[in-house]
Amino acid sequence: MKKFLKRIGCTAEIEYYDRLLYFLVLCTLLVIGLFLVLYALFVPFAPAILVHVIYFILSLSLYILLKYKRFNIVRFCIFIFHLIQLTLAVFVWFPYDTGFNIYYFMVPMSAFIIMRYSNRIQRYFAVIFSFLALILYLLSEILPFDYYMYETSDQINRIFRGISILSILMPMIYIFTMIARRDFIVSNELKELASKDSLTQIYNRRILYKVGNDEFVKARNHSYFFTIVLLDIDFFKNVNDKYGHPVGDVLLKELTELITNNIRKTDIFARYGGEEFAILLGNTNHDEGYAIAEKLLSIIKNHVFVIDGNQMSITVSMGLTQYTHDFDTFDEMMKTADNALYAAKENGRDQIQDSFVLIRAAK
Repeated sequence: MKKFLKRIGCTAEIEYYDRLLYFLVLCTLLVIGLFLVLYALFVPFAPAILVHVIYFILSLSLYILLKYKRFNIVRFCIFIFHLIQLTLAVFVWFPYDTGFNIYYFMVPMSAFIIMRYSNRIQRYFAVIFSFLALILYLLSEILPFDYYMYETSDQINRIFRGISILSILMPMIYIFTMIARRDFIVSNELKELASKDSLTQIYNRRILYKVGNDEFVKARNHSYFFTIVLLDIDFFKNVNDKYGHPVGDVLLKELTELITNNIRKTDIFARYGGEEFAILLGNTNHDEGYAIAEKLLSIIKNHVFVIDGNQMSITVSMGLTQYTHDFDTFDEMMKTADNALYAAKENGRDQIQDSFVLIRAAK
């Protein structure tokens, strides 16, 4: 099946709603083929068989249009072919008991799935054909159309009704499953976009504060510690001025990759703003957090970045603080760590400033 779909042009690059057309045309062909077999076996009514053969050929020709990406023409043809063939079966060929009129329910159910709501013509088309299908269904239920051309037995009527219901439900189950799957994927993609920094693909400030507030509540209610490390690239403006902002962006991405490879998977690494980053070290006391910060300080200082043929080394300044019950909010912790980072820059950069040391010195 995958090879066949690929051969007729159904590839991953095609938009979701256009890919649905391939499945719908295939379902149409299968249903027509099934009814042709039933007609040949149980209802040898030549006009119905002839029209179904024509309907099958026209539906098969839709794959040619799909191959050449004529998706809108296929959309309109699916509905027009369906309504014409269905109306002949309901009002001209067979008695009411065959249950063919239940196929009218497919029109409004599928109209707004197949048609693009953003396209005004397709939107109006979906509304008009949905109401037309509703009117035709009501007419088939209310008016006594008893001049049908072919009589069928109760057993054949029950078979037709069952197949009619199944052939409606099966495509609908598939379509709604695909829509639910697509919504799930889109939802996850939106969550990913909302949680990640667009340049570095690490967590953004919003996620840092979300996790940080949760950690703060946990630490306040239990015997639990966590540490915050803020770091800022020293003289990053000089990199942008000398090499240009594109090189600066690459440097930020390579730095985040270097840090990510040297911290624990459980740590929350986020871009705090510009060239400033934050690392939330969960279940980590002051000494453990300081050791991790020292390790990163050394790794970054000794790493040589090669960007567009340019070799460069950088240093970072760090501010560190650990949760204590003296803090009232996570935001207060972040401000304390930021003050420590500012002190590290004021004292010569390329160093770690401990907020506890600064607090004791202030006292």
